[in-house]
Parts: sequence; C-alpha cells; structure tokens
Amino acid sequence: MTKEILNRILIVGDAGRGKSTLASKISAKLGIPHYSTDDFYYEVKFSKVRNRPESIEKIKEIFKNDKWIIEGTTKHLIDPGLHSADKIIHLRYKSILTQWIFLIKRYFQRENETIGGLYKLMRHVLYKKYHLGHRKGKPTPTEIIDPHKHKVVTLSSFKEIDEFINSL
Repeated sequence: MTKEILNRILIVGDAGRGKSTLASKISAKLGIPHYSTDDFYYEVKFSKVRNRPESIEKIKEIFKNDKWIIEGTTKHLIDPGLHSADKIIHLRYKSILTQWIFLIKRYFQRENETIGGLYKLMRHVLYKKYHLGHRKGKPTPTEIIDPHKHKVVTLSSFKEIDEFINSL
C-alpha cells in the first residue's frame, strides 16, 4: 500500500486539544514548516489583533507554498487553505468537561495566562460548542470543514493522534 503524500496540512479543532503540538510533531517528522493562525491573527500575541485584510493576505502567501502545516481555528484565516490542503486534521474532545480540564491544566503550565483569560476561553468554548451568545448562528469547525470531508481525518484521543503520526 502506498503512503499518502501530504505536503499541505491544515489542523483545526477544539481549544486546548493539541493542534500546536501535533503541528510541531508532524513538521519534525516530514520536514515541513508549520505556522499557527495566531501568528497571523495577532500583531502582538494575545493582545493586539492585526488588521483582518492584512492577516488574510499574510496567510495567503503561506498557502501559495508547495509545503506547509497550518494549525488554528480562526475561520477567515483557515478558509483560504481549505481547498489547497492535502489533508485536514480535525482534533476534537469527546466532552466539554474533558476540554475544560485540559484548559485548566494548561493554565497552570503557562506563565502568560491569567485567570480572567482562562475564564473567557472556557466561556468561549461553551458558547462555540452549544451555539450560545456571540457564537449563535456562527459555523463550528465541523461545519466549516464539512464540504471538504473527503480529505478530513478526525482524531479524538491521544491514541488516535499517536497512530496518525506513526502512520506518516
């Protein structure tokens, strides 16, 4: 059986699921540069948001390359790469409680996190998952990638993630 050639990989999914970690591991294994949508979204990480048209133009330059791994869930930044991606990896938590536990653990491991930021993230996750508040009527990552489901792999456990990495 011939291995699938993956040169353009888009990693999307739930907050705290390991998108950055997976991008780093795949990058090291395949020798492909990886980027986070956060690097395009923020002018100053987690504090100063970049102008939207500018951030879209910057990420489109990466999507023009023959090889890339991009991880994130910012819709206006992943949209330009959905068509050109060879594989879309969707990382999901099976329950919101598990996701919240991982976000709390991550909070204690990071120096630049604040309790207010953690609260906002946990609320955002709740709103996003159940289409509440400001997320009402907005598409979920699943809905965004659904038109490309022929090239989507969904991974929900560490075992599935490890098996995927080992299959490369």
